[in-house]
Amino acid sequence: MGPFDLLAPEPAPRFGAAPRRNAYVELHNLIAAAASTAEFGPADRVRISRRHGVDLAHEFVDERRTLYQDLLDDRLVNGDLDFDDRRVLARVAETLALDPDSLRAVHERAFGTVVSEAVSDDCLEVEERLLLYKLQHLLGLDPRLADGAYDVIARERLLKTIAAALCDGELSPDEEEEIEAVRRSLSLEIPRHLETMLGHARQRWKVRRGEMPTVEVDVDLRRDEVAHFEGRMRWSRLDVRRYERHVGATALQTGRTGGLEVPGHVLSGSRYIGQVVLTDRRILLRPDGVLPDEIRIDRLLQILRFRNGTVLRTKSDRRLYLDPGTRNETFYTVLHKAMFARRAEGPD
Repeated sequence: MGPFDLLAPEPAPRFGAAPRRNAYVELHNLIAAAASTAEFGPADRVRISRRHGVDLAHEFVDERRTLYQDLLDDRLVNGDLDFDDRRVLARVAETLALDPDSLRAVHERAFGTVVSEAVSDDCLEVEERLLLYKLQHLLGLDPRLADGAYDVIARERLLKTIAAALCDGELSPDEEEEIEAVRRSLSLEIPRHLETMLGHARQRWKVRRGEMPTVEVDVDLRRDEVAHFEGRMRWSRLDVRRYERHVGATALQTGRTGGLEVPGHVLSGSRYIGQVVLTDRRILLRPDGVLPDEIRIDRLLQILRFRNGTVLRTKSDRRLYLDPGTRNETFYTVLHKAMFARRAEGPD
């Protein structure tokens, strides 16, 4: 049915119930092995849920959404969705109990990928412009049809300008001026969700391209030590076996984890909430009501950004998950710059 590997179920214990994840594994494998959409459907999800005592309409949301996203990416390999593609996607979404609202982020990501590819040469051909608008409507991203030929052309031009600026995920001051000039000349308003994207890209440019931010903190720093980030977070150790199995070897090796989430079942031990300070030398962890801890920047082996947090791996193979909330991308970017700046300086 798609580019899916069959998943291996977790071994059942000698006593007690089988692992809950095996319910999702069975549903995943049913879809993956199907030769046609007639071989699976919502009734199979209900049947599997009842047998395992797991509600697959509400549990394993990330896994179900990722399965749909992988299928969508595969069907979009030629940049288009034909009738058969849409029929298969609809059947899979129905079987996985994924409604349009839960798939909006997946669809916007897929559309953004197609836009980035279309403008990678800084030029949109007529066929590419038609394809972009077709995909907008197919994926439900623009419920309002453009009125009149001028409106279509104007929106295409603004879309091209914005897409070209966002190809690298950053918005420089020059690109921002260009977008504003096009918007004014065409008397158009930028949709709210695009404004949000542009705002994130603007902040990303400042963090990545600008000087490292400095912050005042109520922590005793060492001589010449500089704080670059401070905020309240949640954090926890990871169960390495579960974490690596969930993320997969390919993603861990390539670092392409930005579209994945760290689920609760891979966390291990105590969950902490408190203040986290990132300096040019250390990550200071100050949990509420517990003794503080720290991780030296030069002891970090790898950092990976996920949709819902950042995972640190030290040279002693300690794995730590930190959730900065909406500031995750900023935290990861500043930590990345501090980490490689520290490596360039060499050991103390």
